[in-house]
Amino acid sequence: MSTRTFNELHEAVNHAMGIDDSDTLLRCAAELEALGTREANVIAATARGTADRIHCNYASALEHYNRVLAMNEEMGNRGGVASVNSNIGNVHSLTGNYPEAMEHYCRALALYEELDNRVGSANTTCNIGNVHKSTGNYPAALEHYRRALAVYEELGILNTVANVTGNLGALQHSLGNFPEALEHYNRSLAVHEELGNRSGAALITGNIGAVHYSTGDHATSLEYYNRALDEHEDLGERNNVSRITANILNAMIECGMHGEAAELLLKMDAMQIEDPYVKVMREQLRAELQWHDGLVEDARSTLHSVLEIARRYSLSFEHAEIHKQLRDHCQKENDFPGYIEHNNEYTRLTEEINGKEATLKIAMQEKQREIDAREKEHAKHMAVLHSTLPKHIADRVARGETVNDSFDNASVLFLDVVGFTTHSSELEAGEVVSLLQNIFTTFDAICAKHDVMKIKTIGDSYMAVAFGIANSEQRIANVAIDMMSSIFTWPHTDERVMFRIGLHSGPVVAGVLGTARMQYDVWGDTVNVASRMESTSEPGRIHVSEALNEALNEALNEVRTAPRGTIEIKGKGLMQTFWLEG
Repeated sequence: MSTRTFNELHEAVNHAMGIDDSDTLLRCAAELEALGTREANVIAATARGTADRIHCNYASALEHYNRVLAMNEEMGNRGGVASVNSNIGNVHSLTGNYPEAMEHYCRALALYEELDNRVGSANTTCNIGNVHKSTGNYPAALEHYRRALAVYEELGILNTVANVTGNLGALQHSLGNFPEALEHYNRSLAVHEELGNRSGAALITGNIGAVHYSTGDHATSLEYYNRALDEHEDLGERNNVSRITANILNAMIECGMHGEAAELLLKMDAMQIEDPYVKVMREQLRAELQWHDGLVEDARSTLHSVLEIARRYSLSFEHAEIHKQLRDHCQKENDFPGYIEHNNEYTRLTEEINGKEATLKIAMQEKQREIDAREKEHAKHMAVLHSTLPKHIADRVARGETVNDSFDNASVLFLDVVGFTTHSSELEAGEVVSLLQNIFTTFDAICAKHDVMKIKTIGDSYMAVAFGIANSEQRIANVAIDMMSSIFTWPHTDERVMFRIGLHSGPVVAGVLGTARMQYDVWGDTVNVASRMESTSEPGRIHVSEALNEALNEALNEVRTAPRGTIEIKGKGLMQTFWLEG
C-alpha cells in the first residue's frame, strides 16, 4: 500500500521522466496502480511507457501509450490526448518512423493550439523541428526551432530557451557550421548555468566537446567530455554517463592514448548500458584497441558479435560501419576474400540506407501533403464557423463541445428600423442592402467596443446580449446610446433613419443549434420581455424595463432614466417601464 498521495506520485513521475530514471518510474507506476483510480492508472501507464522507451522497448512503450490515449479520450481529457500523442510521436521518431512521428506531433499540435496551450504547442513545434532535422530538411527544422524559441522567450521559460538554443547548435553542427554551432551551444550553456540546471549544462558541455572533435581538436574535445562526465556521474545519470564515456574512449583512441583508453574500457564493461547505440559503439572501439594490440581474431570476433545487436535494433548505419571496419582491416591484412565479403555487405547496406532515405523522403513529402490538406480543410471549416459564430463559441464547437450555457444575469437589446417596410419599398434592392450593411457593420463595431455579443439580425431587427460579467447593464446601455446616436439617412429622402430600442436584464439560456448554418442563440423570458420593450418603444427612444433601470441606479452610473409609466406588456400584464436618456 502506497503511503504517497496521487499528487506526490504524479510529481515524482514528472521528475523521473525529466531525468530518464526508469527505476523510479516503475516504482511509482506500481504505487499508482495500487491507488486504483482512473487518473492514477493514466499516470501509471504513462510511467511504464516512458520506462520502456528509456529501455528501448519501443513496441511495449507504444502499447502503454496507446492505453493512455484510449483512457484520456474516454475521460474527455483533451490535454492528456495531446500529451500522449506527443509521447507516441517521440517513440516513432526514435525508431526512425518519421512519417508516423510527424502524424502524431501534428495531432498534438492541433489540440494544444485549440486549448491555447502555448507551452505544449511550442514543445511540439520543437519536436517537429527534430523530425525535419533527422530527415535532412534543415530549413524546415530551423523554422520550427525559431518559432518555438520565440514563444519560450516571450513567456520567459528560460530552461526551454536553453534547450532550443542547444537544438539550433546541433543543427549548425550537422551543417558543418562549427563556429555557429559553438556560438549557440555557449549561449545555451550560459542559460543552463545561470538557472543552476546541471544536467542541461552537462549535456551542452558534451556537445561542445563533439564540435571540437569534429574540427579535429581532440585534446579540447576531451577536456569538455571529461567535464561533462564528471557532472553526469555526480548527478547519477546512468545513460548520459555511458554515452559520454564512449565519446571519451573514441577521442582517446584518435589521440593515440591507447593505454588510457583500455583502462576506460574496463570501466565501461562494468556499466549497465541500456542504449543499444552505445553498446555497439563500445564494441567497435574495443575492436580498434584489439587491432592496435595485434589481437586480430579477437577484434574480428568482437565485431561479428556486435553485428547481431546492430541488426536487432535496426541500427542500419552502425551495421554498415561495422562491415566497413571489418573490410578496411581485411584490406590491411591482405585478406581479400574477407575484404570482398565485407565490402559487398557494406555496399549493399549503404545502398539500402540510401534507398530507405529516398523512400523516407517521399513518405515524408506524402505525409506533409496529407497534413497540409487536412489543415487546409480544417481552416476552411473554422472559417465557416467563425463567419457564423463568435470566435470563442466557434472554437468550442470545433473542439466537439456541446454548447449549452446558462447565465443568471444578462442584459438583452432589441433594435429595429422605424418605417423600414415603407421606405424600403421605394428603394432599389441594392440600396436597401447597402444601407443595412452600413448600419449593422457600425452596430457590430459598437458591440465589440463595449464587450457585448451580437446574436443575430432578422430583416431590419438587431439583437445583442451583454452576458453576466461585471456591468452588463451599463454595457448594454452604452451600446444602446451609441446605436441611437449613430447617424444614417434614407438615400431617397435624405431623412435621418430612426430606431426603436428595447432593453431588459435577467436570466437567459444560450446555445448552438443544428449542424448546418449554426447559430448561437439566446432564449428565456428575459429575451421575450426585451423584445416587448422594443415593440412598445417609440421612434428615437430607448425603452427599458424596471429590472434594468434598478440595476443602472444601483451602479450609480452616469446614465439617466426617466419614468414612462405603467404600460400593458403582452404576456406580462402591466409593467413599470422607463426611458433611457443618455
